[in-house]
Amino acid sequence: MAADAAARILVTGAAGFVGSRLMQRLEASSAVVMGLVGPNGTNDPAAVDLTDGPALARVVADFRPTTVVHLAAMSSVGDGSVTQDTVWNVNFDGTRALAGAMRDLPDPARLIFASSAEVYGRHFNEGPRDETSALAPQSPYARTKAACEYLLADMVGDGLSAIVLRLFNHTGPGQDERFVAPSFAAQIARALRDGGDAIQVGNLDAVRDFSDVDDVIEAYLAVIGDDGLTSPFEVFNVGSGRPVAIRAILDALVEESGRPIQAMPAPDRMRPSDVPRAEGLFDKFRERYGWSAKTPLRTTAAAVLKHEIDRHRA
Repeated sequence: MAADAAARILVTGAAGFVGSRLMQRLEASSAVVMGLVGPNGTNDPAAVDLTDGPALARVVADFRPTTVVHLAAMSSVGDGSVTQDTVWNVNFDGTRALAGAMRDLPDPARLIFASSAEVYGRHFNEGPRDETSALAPQSPYARTKAACEYLLADMVGDGLSAIVLRLFNHTGPGQDERFVAPSFAAQIARALRDGGDAIQVGNLDAVRDFSDVDDVIEAYLAVIGDDGLTSPFEVFNVGSGRPVAIRAILDALVEESGRPIQAMPAPDRMRPSDVPRAEGLFDKFRERYGWSAKTPLRTTAAAVLKHEIDRHRA
């Protein structure tokens, strides 16, 4: 990113898997940077509830960002503490409140919105998707992301512009165990520690597009540093263009472990999928930014496994 001393960058979800890495890079630039985290029961001044519109508006008005990178989102309805209402309140209502506060700023501001390839849903079965492809989100999370895209398309103008990034899968050290690579790696780390020789797996045949999280950070930085877009609303797919079966991720992790590990199918992990292959087209983003995912899968797998081994050694 070409650092701009006049840039004032606000990052939501600043403590998250992507947000914490992005904050480190931005804080090393000449921009003025502020990170927001979710309410955590403490007096952390960076903690703001996205569903508290007035509080969010005060933060935006006081900081006066030129760019907001909106990463914060609720993704899982899998546990009892997260309901569909919570997902919609945080993801949709929070995005609407944030965009509304940005429209009230005295100077133009730009919102970079972290959407998801999940908005394409079962239309992946028709082949690789580009930015003009129809949407068919299949989960509450994906539906909120699609709804936010439509919302922002309606809200731009009057000093607000928006760039939507439809992120395909990305992984790396420190990602939550709910995601496939760290789930496998954490189980392997426990097996190595305890003398085990098997882990539980779900569907290994699904094909997905994976990028290393550090490559995705470079993609965000490229967009943040781009002040040449003239359209008030743009959508980009962001992914590696190297779809792999989930089995390939497991194989890479097992090879890195240096021990034969058996994959044991577990009924509770065997989630049926209406999308056996999710593949995207990334020409638009590559042509605009010259970006590509450079990190090999094996390198990412090694880093994820090392992180989990170190974490489980403690």
